[in-house]
Amino acid sequence: MDLKIIGKNVKNLRLKKGLTQAQLAEMAEISTVHMSHIETGAVAMSLDCLINISSSLETTPNNILLGEIQLSSDGALEILKQSVSNLSSDESGLLIKIAELLEELKINRK
Repeated sequence: MDLKIIGKNVKNLRLKKGLTQAQLAEMAEISTVHMSHIETGAVAMSLDCLINISSSLETTPNNILLGEIQLSSDGALEILKQSVSNLSSDESGLLIKIAELLEELKINRK
């Protein structure tokens, strides 16, 4: 695993939460210096540290280790197709209503 990418993921998630390195370090029960080293990719973190940071950032270890997965429209469509293949007609109808509501929200945001 690339420690610099992991560090960048931690930093991006921390900034999204509006936290300083010192605040996150305190929440994760590590030193500010250690947090800085993690974010710069200078050191690997222990499993306990990963769990504490994940919990503090209200995210999963996967998001820290791998980053947020960006799907293309085609990739998302394929996942949806697989997910809906065994739905009942009532469940399919509900899913269509949800999609219509999402589209309506999208239009109203513009």
